[in-house]
Amino acid sequence: MSPRVGRLLSVSLLVLGTGCADSIVRILAPDNDAQIVNTPEKFQFIATDLRNVNDRVTTVWANSAPKAKLIHDSFIHHGYGVLVITDGAGVTVDSTLLELNLEAETQVGVPGNWTLTLILAGARGRVNFTLTPEP
Repeated sequence: MSPRVGRLLSVSLLVLGTGCADSIVRILAPDNDAQIVNTPEKFQFIATDLRNVNDRVTTVWANSAPKAKLIHDSFIHHGYGVLVITDGAGVTVDSTLLELNLEAETQVGVPGNWTLTLILAGARGRVNFTLTPEP
């Protein structure tokens, strides 16, 4: 093999190795600074600096109202995040992709312990959503 081909091969392997270094699959970790506010008046979830995060987080929120206002302020520029919300009877009242600057309401459901399931797949960016009881 000539020296020129050897150098070209070395550079090619370096480029391929660098490209693969960013494909490490991660779960939510302390460096994502995940924060949860979980009170009867408000549920908020924030996680930052997501880099190829694949995870599923399930939380229970006590909602005394039949529906909830949902404010999205997430920015996922690669991959996706989905929030699935089930009411006190276990019926899905919302299932939506995480968005930036979106306000919505869940469907009417049964008050009580609502289950919030956040699903992240190859997510890069930040997650920030808030739920408040809506009469």
